[in-house]
Amino acid sequence: MYNQIKIIKILLLVILTQLLLFFAYYLYNNHSPYKSSFKIAKTKVKKRLPISHNFSDIKIVNSHAIQDKVVKIKKIAPKSSEDILPINNKEVEPILYTNSVEFSLLTIKEKKQKFIDMMLPSILVAKHQLKCDQDRVAKIIVGGYISKEDRDWLKEKRKEFKALNNYELYSKMEEHPTSIIIAQAIIESGWGTSKFFQKANNIFGVWSFNKKDNRMAASKKRGKRTIYLKKYESMEESIYDYLLTLSNGDYESFREKRLITKDPYKLVNYLMKYSEEGKKYTKSLKNMIKNNKLIVYDSYKLDI
Repeated sequence: MYNQIKIIKILLLVILTQLLLFFAYYLYNNHSPYKSSFKIAKTKVKKRLPISHNFSDIKIVNSHAIQDKVVKIKKIAPKSSEDILPINNKEVEPILYTNSVEFSLLTIKEKKQKFIDMMLPSILVAKHQLKCDQDRVAKIIVGGYISKEDRDWLKEKRKEFKALNNYELYSKMEEHPTSIIIAQAIIESGWGTSKFFQKANNIFGVWSFNKKDNRMAASKKRGKRTIYLKKYESMEESIYDYLLTLSNGDYESFREKRLITKDPYKLVNYLMKYSEEGKKYTKSLKNMIKNNKLIVYDSYKLDI
């Protein structure tokens, strides 16, 4: 009898220990600000952008000073390829080109470089905004107290990114390599020659399923179905919408993988759903990155 009571006590102790461990695990994964996917540099100077994605300026908030610094973005409406400024180093000036130009008179080599020079600054500005917004989400979560301004901002961003909570919002704001963005821009716009790029600033061939969208019909149909593509006011608006599409669309495996690796050759395998061509499309992306040495642009940053 004594031995049975002893065994029962041991079993109860084991069960209690398991329950405590389960409770601790639940708290860590659902309420802790230090989840494994969270990477926060507390000593880093915080950089923020306005809530709007019009990219009119970049606001840098210095945690060691009261005054904010505003870095103006230069906007250029090019009339010819000569208005596209060459990028000569890894520190890229924040310039936004508001429209495309005709590259037909250039050599193939010149055309390719001009297209990249035109696209890269806008891509980096869009990526920078997402990184600043991600840093702001992190700061709010670990800060404890949330002001009304931050609460309203978080609500808007969760809706925009279709995130259920702030941790998912942080995860969906993760960036991916610039080389992939350039490669997709090249393929989807035909090096800037497609009519959707020229007439609608639609760089990435983003479709529209909403009648309320500003859009234009494609020349070819899918059976009897008319396909519509979005029209954008500017190229930077197209870039931001592309980033948003990958962050809140049906690309969950891609989002999960980019939290683990920044290798473009591995990540493009998870973009099969972006095109009807599937694996053929991902192979084209790999070849585009390799043949044009696009991976070098992954280390380029804004000069701010």
